Amino acid sequence: MGEAERYAEYMHKLVDRVMREIGPRESCSEEERRLGRLFAEEVGEACSEVRVEEFTCSPKAFLGFFPFLVAGYLAALVLYYVLPPISLIITSVCVGILFFEVVRYREFIDFLFPRRKGENVIGVIPPEGERRKRLIISAHLDSAYEFKVWYWLKGLAVPAMVLAFTGPLVLLAASLARTVAGSTGMPDSTAFRVLGYICIAFVPVVLPFAVFHTRDVVPGAMDDMAGVSVLCGLARYLREARERGGFRPRQTEVLLVAMSAEEAGLRGAKRYAARHRREFMSIPTYAVFLDGIYDEKYLTAFKRELWCGATMDPYLVDLAREAARDNGYPMKVTVMLVGATDGSAFARAGIPSISICCQDTSRLVPHYHTRLDTIENVRPESLATTLQLVIDMLRKIDGG
Repeated sequence: MGEAERYAEYMHKLVDRVMREIGPRESCSEEERRLGRLFAEEVGEACSEVRVEEFTCSPKAFLGFFPFLVAGYLAALVLYYVLPPISLIITSVCVGILFFEVVRYREFIDFLFPRRKGENVIGVIPPEGERRKRLIISAHLDSAYEFKVWYWLKGLAVPAMVLAFTGPLVLLAASLARTVAGSTGMPDSTAFRVLGYICIAFVPVVLPFAVFHTRDVVPGAMDDMAGVSVLCGLARYLREARERGGFRPRQTEVLLVAMSAEEAGLRGAKRYAARHRREFMSIPTYAVFLDGIYDEKYLTAFKRELWCGATMDPYLVDLAREAARDNGYPMKVTVMLVGATDGSAFARAGIPSISICCQDTSRLVPHYHTRLDTIENVRPESLATTLQLVIDMLRKIDGG
């Protein structure tokens, strides 16, 4: 693992320290801010400045409406038999919220939820010479609310989610058909009764999603304290390189950005990208996002994040693949089918970005967004592998 191997123990101990001293970190919470302050201390000596940027958002809007969606489904199902047009309206609203808020990561109903302050923490490491490029390395401070259905069902949670998402779509189609039929004077048919029975059959799958998102917050060791520890490892590496005469970027400014509220729908990254977009467009700027770091054999780069429609920068994807190959790391390049990372917020703002993880993306791993996301699942080697990859990408960007 080259230069990064010597920092594996430091990074792993930092994850352990946060698990013991801070614990779960709800988006925009005091625990999240405590980690932000610790991050500032850890990277401070390597940086010319460390600043905190506040923003406001509604962190519970992203998934906090699930109980209302379940209630809406049940109400629309009853009204399907007595008032199909009202059923159609309710189902349309529910499907619209699900699509725009969860799938497309738009702040569609955020105005209905309380607003809180988040804090992005940014460490600035200037180049040795004139600044001509900029590389942002980022991970997020917060940890997720536990997804109970995932914890209970483990691998079966994926088909359960598919069915639960399909139910409202079937009810939407059924209520639309029955509304149109009623407006044209067509009598009820066997087909409408069958559609109703199908929608009723979805109820046992839809109901558990009333508690899909709860107030319990997971430890967040691999998601994403491990990523934060890699930022701290990079800061220590660059500080020691300055003292010992090792590699230092000659023309590339490095920004170490610990983002707030990623688990609340990428709110911190969206605010940060919007605030600095013009500045980032003034010189070539690249952004690397680290998330889900726990096992180096699952080293992965995402070229697209499908749900929210984000496409990662091909140059950065090729660069990551080349850096991995140079170190003998097998890297998978794939598409994220469900969900998104902070990289999506930057990519959609037009900033060249890539998201990197060391997570098995072929299945729903038991410790993803559950209480099992503890340090026992984070391998020190995964931290060293990720750090080495980032160092080599920085070296290539600076020299290219």
